[in-house]
Amino acid sequence: MDILAYTDAYAAHEVDAGITYDYSEIQLWQATQWRSLSHGLFLTMLSMGLIAGAMTVTSPALAQVLRPGDAGNSVAEVQTLLRNKGFQISYGANGGGRGKFGPQTTDAVRKFQQQSGLAVDGVVGPNTWAKLRGTSGGVGGPSPSRPTSGGSTGLLGKGSKGEQVAEVQTLLRNKGYSISYGADGSGRGYYGDDTVIAVRSFQQNAGLSVDGVVGPRTIAALRGSPMPAPTTTTPRIAQGQYRINTNSKPLNVRTGPGEQYSVAQTLANGTRVNVIGQANGWAQIAPGRYVSSRFIQQM
Repeated sequence: MDILAYTDAYAAHEVDAGITYDYSEIQLWQATQWRSLSHGLFLTMLSMGLIAGAMTVTSPALAQVLRPGDAGNSVAEVQTLLRNKGFQISYGANGGGRGKFGPQTTDAVRKFQQQSGLAVDGVVGPNTWAKLRGTSGGVGGPSPSRPTSGGSTGLLGKGSKGEQVAEVQTLLRNKGYSISYGADGSGRGYYGDDTVIAVRSFQQNAGLSVDGVVGPRTIAALRGSPMPAPTTTTPRIAQGQYRINTNSKPLNVRTGPGEQYSVAQTLANGTRVNVIGQANGWAQIAPGRYVSSRFIQQM
């Protein structure tokens, strides 16, 4: 900018002083009739500036190579792209990890490269940039064998992500189950270990099949709406003496045959109960007292 300002000032001086130049003997400049030295200098510098500017524009293939230890906006972009694909990178409580190519980012890059069929070196080069910025998707998310559907009647399981997962987490937290979103909130909408544990605990307490997967019956129970009929017939339970079998946790005794009924008491694992009837997969152990038939064992 200083050079341009000087050139402009000198051009004004040339006009006032009537200064002209003869370049006829210089073959390179002979074809161009410049009126002044400053005019020629300005055009030359402008052309050079445009060429230099064009040379600085890079295509994705010439994107900056990033390595562990680097920092800056390009690293922050890589972290965002990886997090959007489901890889875990924590910025820390104060967000100081954003834009820093640390161990978590290196690990996420290596996992992404492995799942993308790239050379696994933890370095973000042209090929890794292209894959990260691509629109094909699917990399870094759940494997095909895992439940990934976010529909109202689909399955949600470990590795799933999206608004349906966020709804499940909210419903579970509202019911008192512990699910941490992390310091930066990145756990919301991601079906991680905390969500699996909470779902399994809810299923056990609700008398559902305990598999950690949210299917139609689990989401219906979470929402408090009538549950769809099970796909298999619930075996009849004979009257008689049974034992509570929950491995370790106490079992809720409810006032009716279903999770929607209030908890009347809890029974410790191993407690003996007398089954006098059955309704919808719930064993009646006393008038107005029911336990899930999944957690009792005949003696």
